[in-house]
Amino acid sequence: MSDYHDLSADERAVLRSAIDGPLEDRDPIQLGLCLRLCGRRLMQRAGSAAAANGWRGSPHAFVLTREGWSLVKDQRLRRPMRRAG
Repeated sequence: MSDYHDLSADERAVLRSAIDGPLEDRDPIQLGLCLRLCGRRLMQRAGSAAAANGWRGSPHAFVLTREGWSLVKDQRLRRPMRRAG
């Protein structure tokens, strides 16, 4: 699994926004980021899985995979490190 800090700031922003729902591939920059995250197995095309869950958008949209979801969830649950002083 990828480390959250290995991702660029744009890739992290795309992952965080994918929590709210599937991302449509209308913007070419976002499409490139989603495809890069698909290569890391953090996102996948929505396809029939999203339609079966009731989403009626484009079947070419992107959703988080289990690995992507757990990566974002783990990062959201972490608290900032305390500095020793």
